[in-house]
Formats: sequence, structure tokens, C-alpha cells
Amino acid sequence: KKETPDPTTPGPSFEDPSIHEDYKNFERDPFFAFIPQLGRWGGGIFCNELTLVGNGIASAPSFTTKFLQGTYTFYKANPNVLFREILSGFTVAIMQVPESIAFSFVAGVPPLSGLQATWWMAFITGIFGGKPGMILEAFITGIFGGKPGMISGAAGALAVVVTRLTASDGELKYLSVEERLNVLYMTMFVCGIFQIGFAMFRLAKLVRLIPETGMIGFMNGLAIIIFMAQLPAFQYCTAEPLFVDCTVEERQWLTFAGQPLELSLVLVHVVICMAIMKFWPKMPKIGKWIPASLVALLVGTLIEWTLFRQAIGQGTRVVEQTAPIAGDPPKFDWPSIPNDSKTIGTMLSFAIQLAAIGAVESVLTLQACNEITDTVPKISDSNQECFAQGLANLVCGLFRAMGGDAMIGQSTINIMNGARHRVSSTMSGVFMLLFTLILSPFINLLPIATLTGVLFIVVLSTFQWKTFIILRYGRLSDSAAIVLVTVVAVFTNLAIAIAAGIILSALVHAWDSGAHVETDVITKDMIVNGKRVNDVKYVHVRGSIFFSSTRKFVNMFTIADDPTTVILDFKDALIIDHSAVAAIQGLSHRYALAGKRIIILNIQQKCIGRMQRTHGDKDKLHTQMSHQVADLESQGREGEEREELVSGSGTAFEPKDLQNLKMLEVDVDGLDVELSKLAATNSADVQEVDSQHRA
Repeated sequence: KKETPDPTTPGPSFEDPSIHEDYKNFERDPFFAFIPQLGRWGGGIFCNELTLVGNGIASAPSFTTKFLQGTYTFYKANPNVLFREILSGFTVAIMQVPESIAFSFVAGVPPLSGLQATWWMAFITGIFGGKPGMILEAFITGIFGGKPGMISGAAGALAVVVTRLTASDGELKYLSVEERLNVLYMTMFVCGIFQIGFAMFRLAKLVRLIPETGMIGFMNGLAIIIFMAQLPAFQYCTAEPLFVDCTVEERQWLTFAGQPLELSLVLVHVVICMAIMKFWPKMPKIGKWIPASLVALLVGTLIEWTLFRQAIGQGTRVVEQTAPIAGDPPKFDWPSIPNDSKTIGTMLSFAIQLAAIGAVESVLTLQACNEITDTVPKISDSNQECFAQGLANLVCGLFRAMGGDAMIGQSTINIMNGARHRVSSTMSGVFMLLFTLILSPFINLLPIATLTGVLFIVVLSTFQWKTFIILRYGRLSDSAAIVLVTVVAVFTNLAIAIAAGIILSALVHAWDSGAHVETDVITKDMIVNGKRVNDVKYVHVRGSIFFSSTRKFVNMFTIADDPTTVILDFKDALIIDHSAVAAIQGLSHRYALAGKRIIILNIQQKCIGRMQRTHGDKDKLHTQMSHQVADLESQGREGEEREELVSGSGTAFEPKDLQNLKMLEVDVDGLDVELSKLAATNSADVQEVDSQHRA
């Protein structure tokens, strides 16, 4: 509070010496100060990770002992839990066999490469929390994953990207088949390094930037790509002994004009398999214990080798004719790749894409499992999952196994089976290894058309059918985002599609938010630095000021018609970026050219540093923000005036006149509308009460 000033005192000059010095001592950092700051930040993270690794190695013996003792004690006291975990792991492993083989063909790699990848992934993430997929992948993520019960392995999201590396008409078409496979394994090794880096730098939290429309488009694109990858089941090739060795030009389509019987048998396989996958789970009791995919494979194989080949005399293509597998254990083999810049550049590009796609799908699977188990999600779990995925993919690359990531479907089934511990996902990897070593002769007998039927059901369950509801009734921008991500995913890859969806959604949000900046303008007499100033334009700004809203903000001012003093109150506004700072600086400059001044009040504390660091004229900004302003009040007082100071350091301006209170403000132009609404809502039945009742 100050003494009441003399109203006759002339207004202050623009360089009034009475302004305070709150912002005078602010100093910018040196221009290149960010370099050592980044170094300290990155070095701190690296040293912290090294410390964690060192502590983990030092405590590994005692931790392992306690872990094994605690595990033995727990399962000894709860044998039913152990039985349920092992049974769930066995069930998931059986379901992973056909999917791993199918996704191996999608990726263009030998089925053994996919099966071994699933084993490693399931085992490592099973110990520390993981997801479903191929053998090698399943083994490692079973140990080191972030969510107990998650299953990892050969997933379609990575398979559809990998196929561009292994295909004879893909990015590496100038290399031989063996060289392309070596590049793939080295790509997975580097992909694992990137994913470990994501975990070290705690980048899992960036998944929250992906909008729901982006995820819908991601799933739709994945479904379409998986569907397109099944079309070779309707092709044949006579140029090579194995179908996998045939080039795209050598493959021909089955037609009713040329091969009517074989094409009909392929369609029968697909229809029967899809029917079993659809209706078998509805069978009482037995449908819940035996996976539908396993039943479909058994029935399809039985029909192929008895009815089709023995009775009809015509068979369809099987795994042995496409890419036979042998039940060999994983073997270490450092992948040797060509040492040219084009190959290395392609390898690094795909490694980054696969790392991003794998991290996104793994974190989303983790979130889905948390929702099913009603568990509070933790960022640390997501980062640990990224680390487990990276380690699993790294090991996969060294053992000639196709990498993988989380599989939402298998993880959901495992959790719904009652699995809540790491035994289930770890045992799924162990069972996958046993299946591969023992059942490889049976796997060679599987019809490709039956595997295609399994994946057609995967396509139907992956595609988000609510898309058509959103396209019909949803907002145009949401529909555009879904279509964009889906189309980009099909014609480029899933990583670019997700990035496109994020960019489009961010632009739409920026456009919408830019329209929400508003101002309340009042012209009145005020006290500025202890002196009365007549006809001050007081502008109360509301909303976020950034690159999208600066034009609207600037257009709210008419410099030629405004008085000599304009006050901008940012109490309810945020200055987001340099575009906002530049807009305020431009307004100040234009007002100064017109012989007028701007006073800035109530900048949010988190915005002051941004203003100070990037404003072109720091001294002028200091002057604008350092004025002391008070409202001039006179209602109900003859000749008496009372003021309440509002400083630029953040004290709120509070009007004292009753009619100036926001709760009592009414738009005069809309008064009739307000009265109409009140009359419409006044539907109470009012009756007069007798006088005796009143008494």
C-alpha cells in the first residue's frame, strides 16, 4: 500500500527512475555453455548406469541365492501357482510354434531362425518380464523383461519390416540370400544396442506422445501388411527346388484356369483353419485347454497327408517344400556383412526403425497387461522392458536368429490364463526350444495354407474395426490421422507411419490451441509507479501464446487507436516458445515507434527465464516488466481513492468494484438470451398457500 497520490500529478516518463530492479540481475549463460551441460548430463547417465551394472554384478551371487531360495519357498508353499504357471507357459509355447513359423515366412527367413529367436526372447523377458514371440527372443526377454507374465518373440510388426531386407526385390536385392540374412542378423544386433540405449536414457516415456488415432492406424497398417504377406501361399514356383529360393519374377499365381484343383485345396485349408480358430475356443472345457491354432494345424496336416495326397492324389505346398528346418540347437556365429557404405547405411537405417517399432509395441503391450492385472504402470517397467528387448535382439543377432518384440495377443492369453509370475514366460521359451529340437520333422509336414489361415485370423483380430465408426462419426482430423498412418504403414514402414501420425496430431492440436487465446480489455485510469495515468488500456490475456496463436494475439491490438499506455497482464497466460517472445517484442517495438509504451505484468515464473534468455533487448524488457501498477478506485467514496499495487513479479490484479467482479459480469448484448434461458428452465409449479397454513 502507498499513500494516495495527487491526481493532478503529471504522468511518468517512459524511463521512470522509480521502477524496481527485480529483473536487473538476470544473466544469460555463455553461448556454448550447453556443451559441457550436455556432457555432464550424458556422463551422469552413463556413470549412473555403470554404477548400477557394477552393483548388480557385485550383488549377483547373493541376489541369485536369495532369489532361488525365495522362489523355492514360495512355490513350495503354493504348488497350485507353479502348476498354473507351467501349464500356461506350455500352452503359450504351443501357440507360438505356428505363429513363429508363419512370421518367419513373412520375414523371409528360415523357420528355424524364427523359432530360435522366440526361445531366447521368451526366456530372458520371462525372468525380468517380457512378451511372446520367437524362441531366442522369448528366452532372453523372459529373464530380463519389465513385466512378469509378458511373452516375447517373432512378431508381425518387425517381420513386415524385416522382409524388405531379405526379399529378393528389397533394399538389398544386389546381395545373395546368405548375405541378406547376415545383414539381417547384424541389423538385429545393432537394433539391440539402440534399444538398450533407449532404456539407459529413459526414452520409454516418449510413447505417451503417440495419439490413440496413431495407434489405431498402426494396428490397421500392421493387419494389412500381414494380410499382404500371406498372398505367396497362393503362388507356386517350378524354377527352384525350394519356394524360398525363387525370385518374385519366377513365382506365379495359382488360378482356376491353370491349377483349379490345387487352388481349391488351398482355399479349403484356409477356410477349415479359420473355422477352427473361430469356433474351437467356444467348445466347453476342452476349448479352453487346447489352443485353437494347435488344433487347426493338426487337422490341416491330417487332411493334407490323408485326404488330399492319398485319396485325391493332389497336395498343397508344405514347409519342407518351402524352407525346411532341422532341429539344431542355437549356435554362435558372428554375422559377416559386405563392407560397403550402401549396405552399412541400410543396416543402420533398419536397425533404428526396428528398435523404434519394437520399443513402441513392447511398451504398449506392457500397458495392456497392466490394465488386465489392474496394476499401476511404472515408467521404470517400460525402460526395463526396452532393456530386455535390446539384450534379446542383440543375442538373437549373434545366434543367427530373427529378433522380435512383444506380442499383445500371446501376452493377453498368458495373463488371462492366470499367469502372474516369470515362470510362465520363462517356461514358454524352454518349451519352445524342446519343440524345435524334437518336433522339427513334424513342422516340415505343416501345410503353408493352414499357416495362412492362422494368420488370417490374426489379421481379423489385429485390424481395429472401430475405425469405420470413427471415420463415419468422428472428427475429421481423427479420421485423417487414422487413414494417414494406415496408408504410410502399408507403403513405407510402421516407424515412419507412427511419426507421421504424431506430426499430424501435433499440428491439429497446435491449430486448435492457437484459436483459444483471448483477451479482456478495459480502458480506465490507473496508478503507474505511484502516479496517476489517465486512459490506460488494460489487457488481461488468457490462453497459451505460441507459434500458432501469435498472429491472433498480435491482431488484437490497434496501435493507432490505443492510448499512450497499454498494460498486458499475463496472469492467466503462458508464453510457450520464442514465437511468443518475438510477438511481444514486435508489439513493444511498434508501440514505441508510435510514441507509446507497453507495461508487462504477472509473467508466469516458468516463462520469465524464456523471456530473459531470448528477448532481443534485455534492458527494454527489464523496464517493461518492472513497473508497479495499481487500480484506481472511487466508487462509494467522495474524493477518496484507494489503490492496490500489482507488480510485475507476479502479484495478482484484483478489482474491488462490485460490478467488476467476474462472477457478476454479464454480457449486455446477450442479456436477452440469458433471460430466455432462465425463463425456459423455470418450470416449477408454484401455488399459493392458505393463510391458515401460513400461520
